[in-house]
Amino acid sequence: MQEIEIKSYLRDKQSVVSKLEKLGCVLSAPVKQIDTVYIKIIGNLENFLKNDHFVRIREKSDGHNVFTVKANKSRSIKKDELVKIEHETEVKNVRELEQCLFVMGYKFSNRVIKTRISTHLKDYEICLDDVEELGSFIEVEKMTDNNFLDEQIILDELNSFMFSLGVPSSDGINKGYDIMMVEKMYK
Repeated sequence: MQEIEIKSYLRDKQSVVSKLEKLGCVLSAPVKQIDTVYIKIIGNLENFLKNDHFVRIREKSDGHNVFTVKANKSRSIKKDELVKIEHETEVKNVRELEQCLFVMGYKFSNRVIKTRISTHLKDYEICLDDVEELGSFIEVEKMTDNNFLDEQIILDELNSFMFSLGVPSSDGINKGYDIMMVEKMYK
């Protein structure tokens, strides 16, 4: 699957929530998520970005834990890219999976802790995140299995939708929380 996502700082959460509700969205209860990222090349941001893929274990307060592998189409992650190949599956034993990753040569990179409220509209997943140490954000993503899809068309569509929620494009961010956390760690 391919994940096409945009992300922005969320300055007026209540206004965005009201607009989503007017569109008929039903927001989930808040779910705490602990995302632990594992990579093979660790260190500062430059080293972090040398990894051609990233793996993550997401532990959720609702008990549904997920293992994810992410890479971009060219098999290298760029600092400013949120369009990625993504595969994930539910995990029953987080600690055992972590030990498997260590045996395969992965190392702990960083941990992102957030509280997420989510909803769906059409084929969008919309997430409102309060991320410890980083702030409040909104993500809108669309998943596709069409490798010939013009990503820019979908990105434009997502940006239009974000603008309709009152989120200015100037608040956009082109990196994941994991990268933002590495930047914060090595300031």
